[in-house]
Amino acid sequence: MKIKKIVIYGFGKHENKTIDFDDGVNVIYGQNEAGKTTIQQFIVQTLFGYPQKNSAQLRYEPKSGGKYGGQVHLHDEVYGDCIIERVRGKSSGDVTVIFEDGSQGGEEALQNLLRQYDRASFESVFSFSLLQLQGFERMDEIELSRTLLASGTTGIDSLLSVERKLEKEIGDLFKKTGRNPEMNVRLQELKDLEADLKKEQESVSDYSPKVKRIREIEHEWTDAKEAYDRVREQKQLLGLQLQLLPLHEQKQTLLTKLDRLGEVVFPADGIRRFETVKSKLTEMEAKMRGLNDEIEGLNKQLLDRPDNQTVMTIDGLLNREPEWHKWRTELGTIREQIRHLKEKRLQLLDRLGLDTDDLILEADVSIHQEESLYDQLQTIAEFDRQLGYIDRQLTQLENALGEVRNDQLALKKNPPSDEEQKRVDEWPSIESRLSEAKAYLQFSQSKSTSGNSLPFLLMFIVAILAIGFGLMDKQWLFVIIGICIAGAAVILGFGNKKQPDDSKTVEMQKFVDTYSAYENQMRGLTEKIAAYRQRDSQLTETARTYERQMSGIETEFENLSRKKENLEEALSGFFIAYGMRKIPNSGILHEFFGMARMIQEINRESFELNDKHGQLIDQIQERREQIESIIGLEVPEDTLYDKLRSEFIRRKSDMQTFTTISKRLEIVLTERNDLNAIIESLQEQRNHLFKEACVDTEEQYYQAYTDFEEKARLGKQLEDTDSQLGVHEERVGDYDLSEEELKMKIRDAEKELFELEARLDQFVQEKTTLKIETEKLLTDDAYQQKQQVFELKKAEFAELAKKWAVRQTAVTAIKGMMKDLKDKKLPKVLSGAESLFRELTGEEYVSLTILENGLFQAVSRDGMRYPIIELSQATKEQAYISLRLSLAVEMERTAPFPIIMDDPFVHFDELRLSRMKKIVEQLSIKHQFIYFTCHDKIVEEWTNDKVITVSNIGSVKGAIIK
Repeated sequence: MKIKKIVIYGFGKHENKTIDFDDGVNVIYGQNEAGKTTIQQFIVQTLFGYPQKNSAQLRYEPKSGGKYGGQVHLHDEVYGDCIIERVRGKSSGDVTVIFEDGSQGGEEALQNLLRQYDRASFESVFSFSLLQLQGFERMDEIELSRTLLASGTTGIDSLLSVERKLEKEIGDLFKKTGRNPEMNVRLQELKDLEADLKKEQESVSDYSPKVKRIREIEHEWTDAKEAYDRVREQKQLLGLQLQLLPLHEQKQTLLTKLDRLGEVVFPADGIRRFETVKSKLTEMEAKMRGLNDEIEGLNKQLLDRPDNQTVMTIDGLLNREPEWHKWRTELGTIREQIRHLKEKRLQLLDRLGLDTDDLILEADVSIHQEESLYDQLQTIAEFDRQLGYIDRQLTQLENALGEVRNDQLALKKNPPSDEEQKRVDEWPSIESRLSEAKAYLQFSQSKSTSGNSLPFLLMFIVAILAIGFGLMDKQWLFVIIGICIAGAAVILGFGNKKQPDDSKTVEMQKFVDTYSAYENQMRGLTEKIAAYRQRDSQLTETARTYERQMSGIETEFENLSRKKENLEEALSGFFIAYGMRKIPNSGILHEFFGMARMIQEINRESFELNDKHGQLIDQIQERREQIESIIGLEVPEDTLYDKLRSEFIRRKSDMQTFTTISKRLEIVLTERNDLNAIIESLQEQRNHLFKEACVDTEEQYYQAYTDFEEKARLGKQLEDTDSQLGVHEERVGDYDLSEEELKMKIRDAEKELFELEARLDQFVQEKTTLKIETEKLLTDDAYQQKQQVFELKKAEFAELAKKWAVRQTAVTAIKGMMKDLKDKKLPKVLSGAESLFRELTGEEYVSLTILENGLFQAVSRDGMRYPIIELSQATKEQAYISLRLSLAVEMERTAPFPIIMDDPFVHFDELRLSRMKKIVEQLSIKHQFIYFTCHDKIVEEWTNDKVITVSNIGSVKGAIIK
C-alpha cells in the first residue's frame, strides 16, 4: 500500500493543501511549529477516525472554522487506486472510500482496505517517533526488554501492559519481606490482636470466689421463687373464679330463652341457597327476554341469502390476478420492446443511410457474401494504396524535374562568352606547342651534361596520371595535357640525338616567352568552361532520366485506375441493390453486414412480438368483459381488479354476515331451550326450599330464617359459654363463694406476693453486682471488641488473599501466552532484526538474542554478551528500530502499510545515520517511508529522495472532492 497524495480541506493550521508522495522515501522537513505533526496526524486520523471530543488526543479542527477533513489517495495491490475521504460528521467523522472502478463504501469498506487494523495496532508496528525512544534511558533492564519484545511482536504490548498492571496490583497486595502491602499489614495486625486476646484470657482466674457466691444466691433465689409461684397461682385461681362468675349466670339466662323459642326447622344454608336460586332465576328470566328479542332481530336479518357461486367465481378470478398483472406487464414490455425495436431499426437505417428496409430484408447477408465483398473492397483499397504510392512517386519526380529545370535556367543565366570558348578551344594546341617548346629548351640545356633517361620516365608517369585523372573526372583538359607530356617525352627521349638548332631554340624561346604568362589564366578559364559544360551535360541527362521514369509510372497509374474503375462499377451495382448510395470501405463492411443482419433480426422479432401483442390484447379484453359482467358496470383497466376486490369483499362480507347470523340464530335457539330447562330447574329448587322450611311464600321463608338464626345464635352463645366454663371447670370447682369473699382472698394473696418480690429483688441486685465484677474479668467488652476486630481482620485478609490468587493466575496465563508468542512469532522477526542490527552497528554486534527470562542481549563480534541495558542510548534505539522494521517487513503480505517515522534517528552519528539511510532505501523497494524531521543534517542525507518542505507546500483552493 502506497500513499500517492493527501488533500487537506482543513486540519489544524493547514487549509486547502495538497501533498504528493513518491513510492519510496518521502522526507517532510520543517522547523518547529511548521505543522509536521499536523500532517502526520492528518494521515493517521483520516485512516482510523478522529478522536472522541473528550479524548486526550487532539482533534486538530481547523483554526479558521472551515471545512474539517480531507482525502488520502493511495494505491493498494489488492484494491488498486483508492481515495479515502473523511469529513466532519459523527464523533469519528464521516468516511467515504472511492475505489478504482467508481464504487463507494463506508467504514466496513475502509476496515477491509486497512485489513481490520485499528489505530493502536497500526501505531504499534508502522508508526514510531522520537518520543517512544526518549524513555529508554529511564528504563531498567526488564522494562527495556519488554519494550523491545513488544516492538517485535504485535499484540504483546497490550498483554505486557495488563501484566504490568496485574504485577503492580499483586505487589500492592503482598510481598514476602514487605511491610506496606495490604496483606502484610493485615497479617501483622492479626498477630498483634491474637497476642492481646491471650492476655485478656489470663486475667479470668481472679473471679472464682465471686462465682461461688453467685451460685449460692441462685439456690436461695430458687426457693423464694417457688414460694412466689405457689401464691401467684392461688391468686390466679381466685381471680379466674371471679371472672367466670358472670359466665355462669349468662348460661342460665340462655337456657331460659331457648326454651321459649321451641322447635324451629330451616334448610341447611337455606338463605344462601334461596338467594342463589332467586338471583339465577331472575337472571335467567331476563336473559330469556333478551334471547327472544335477539331471535326476532336475527330472523329479520335473514331475509336475503347471498349467491355463493358468484363469490366462488370472483374468488377464482382474484386468485388469477397475478396472471392479469402479468399480461398487462408483458403487454407493456412488448410495447416497449416494439418501440425499442422500431427506434433501433430507424437508427440502423439512419446509420446505413437508407430510407426503407425493403431491400435489406430480402438481401443476402451471409458470411460467404460478406467475405466475398470484403475481398473485393480490400482489392479496391489495395488499388487505392498503389495509386497513392504512384501518385506520390509522380509528385516527387515532378518536383525533382522542376528543380533540375530550375538549375538549368540558373546555369544558362551565366554562360561563358563565345570569345572565351574560342580561346579555350584553341588553347590545347597552343598548350601542346608550349609544352614542346619548354621540353625542347630543357632537353637542349641538359643534353650535353647528362644522358640519364629518368626525367623522361617521370614525364611518362605524370602523363599517365593526368590522362587517368581526366578520364575518371571527365576533366578533358587534363587528358590533353597528359597526351602532350607523353608526346614530348617520346620526342625528347627517343628522337635523334642531334644537337639542337640554335634558330629553333630561339624560336622556341620566343614562343615560350609569348604564351607562358597566359598559362595560369588559361588553365583557370579552361576549368571554368569544362565545369560549365559538365554541369550542363549532367542536368540534361538527369532531366531525361526523370522524364523516362515519369512516363513509365503514368502508364502504370492509368492501368491501375482502369482496373479500380471496373471493380467499383461491379460493386456499385451490388450495393445499389442493397439500397446504398455509395460503396462503403472495407473497415465498416463488417459493421454494415452486422447492421443488415440486425435489421433482419429486428423484423423477425417485431413480427413475433406483434403476434404475441395481439394474443395478450384478446386475453385482457376477455378477462375484462368477464369481470365487468360480474360487477355490472364498465371499469378502467387500472382499477378493474380493485373494483373486483371491493365487490368480492362486499359479497364475502355479506356471506360471512349471513353465515354468522345463521350460526348465531342456531346458538341462540339452543341457548333458549337450555335456558327454559334451567328456569324450570330453578323453580323446582325454590319450591323444594319452601317445602323444607314448611312455608308457602317468600316472606314466610325469610321469617323462618330469622327464627332459625336466633335459635342458632343462642345455641352458639350457650356453646361458647359452656366451652369457656369447661376449660376451667376442673381448676375452679364449685361456685360456692360470693363475689365479695373472692375479692378479700385475692387481696391477701397480693400482699404475700409483694413481700416475696422484695426478697427476690434483693437476690437479683446482689447477683447482678457480682456478675458485673466477674464479667469485667472474663467477658469484658474490650475482649469482645478485640475478638470481633480479629474476625473482621481475618475476613479482610481472606478477601485480599482471594484477589492476590486471581491476579497471580492471570499473570501466569499472560506469561504463558507471551512465551507462546515468543516461540512462534518472534524468531522470524528476531532473525530479520539481527541482520538489520548487525548492519546498523557495522557488525560491531553480530547478534540480538532473547533469554528464557525474556531479557534481551546483544552479542558483539568477539563473542561478548551485553545486556541491553548496558548499551548506549543510540544503540538501544537501533535495536528497537531494527525490531520495528523487521516486524513491518514480516507483516508486508498481510499488512502492507507505509512506515511513518517522526525523527527517530537524531541520536545517530553520521556513520550510523548513513547505514540507516541505506537500510531504509533497501526496504523502500517494497515499503513506502514517510519521514518527519526538523533537522537540516537529516535532510542532507536524503538528497536523492523526495524532500517536502512544509513551508513550501502548495495550496489548492477548492480541492475537488471525487
